[in-house]
Amino acid sequence: MNEGKAAGRTIDHLHIHLIPRHEGDVADPRGGIRHVLPGTNPDAWLGALREDGDAT
Repeated sequence: MNEGKAAGRTIDHLHIHLIPRHEGDVADPRGGIRHVLPGTNPDAWLGALREDGDAT
């Protein structure tokens, strides 16, 4: 669980995501479910912005 300022929390509260998992829901389950949905990779967003000349 990510917690505190180091995790980016700015308001004191508890925030938990419960995500049901199923056998075979991702090809490689190591690392959780990050990037399971298309278009959810922030590195790709930044790369696209750089190509457009909009990123700093």
